[in-house]
Amino acid sequence: MKRVDQIAFLLLFVLAGAARGRLVAQDNKPWVASDEAKKVENPVPATPENLQSAQQLYKDNCVLCHGDKGKGDGLAAGTSQVPPANFTDAKLMGAETDGALFWKLSEGKGTMPSWKDTLSEKERWELVNYMRKLNADANPKP
Repeated sequence: MKRVDQIAFLLLFVLAGAARGRLVAQDNKPWVASDEAKKVENPVPATPENLQSAQQLYKDNCVLCHGDKGKGDGLAAGTSQVPPANFTDAKLMGAETDGALFWKLSEGKGTMPSWKDTLSEKERWELVNYMRKLNADANPKP
């Protein structure tokens, strides 16, 4: 995404967030995927090619809110009453199945958009793999 496009998107995001602020603030319920969604397994392998593709998708679509490293600290993060997910949080990511992450990415909630009509199924699964990579990079195993 070009810098001008990012700035325009950020402005629209802030305005939309302000307009929807009351709806987001009233929905303090935990965001939990259905048991059925949680059981769905990722059919897309985390190959170097798929992760490279996902990295570009993340940069184009996610970095504005979730930040470069996935910490939930992107430029638009402060505009939401519900902070963006921190993909580097080992406890948070350990509690989510790939199916739950895919479902959340697909459905959206509050200021988190639904990506099912924008990104292909394969692209969304690639992003799930990339979220896992961000977590693994932040939490290397000894």
